[in-house]
Amino acid sequence: MKHALHDWLGPDGKPDPHKMLEFIEHQDRSQLLDVIGWAVFFVWAGTAWLLEIGLGWGIIGTGILLLALQGLRAMVHTKVDVFWIIVAMAFVVGGFWELWEIAIPLAPVALIAIGIGLLVWYCTKTLNRRKRMF
Repeated sequence: MKHALHDWLGPDGKPDPHKMLEFIEHQDRSQLLDVIGWAVFFVWAGTAWLLEIGLGWGIIGTGILLLALQGLRAMVHTKVDVFWIIVAMAFVVGGFWELWEIAIPLAPVALIAIGIGLLVWYCTKTLNRRKRMF
């Protein structure tokens, strides 16, 4: 919030009404996309349930819906949430895992991948910070 308030200031350090309006419009777009996303999700869940399309296709559809929403956010210059992109990819992978009836359980493989990803992320972050110190 502090950063957002700082963005409202003009070059003279005083509040800029144009920047305030731009920020409010940006927030309105973000909330609108959230509402649209949830509405489409409920329509999808109800339709998938009524048509009995199966768990795999239902999960894949949810993942595609989440990816489409993040793509729409990027198109209208609203904050894209990396967390939801990762969740969407996990839904798509999990859906295909279910469809193809892969014998290896998904949860242990996912936990191992998440652990390795966290280690790589932390090590690269730490190394970059140490390089800047010297």
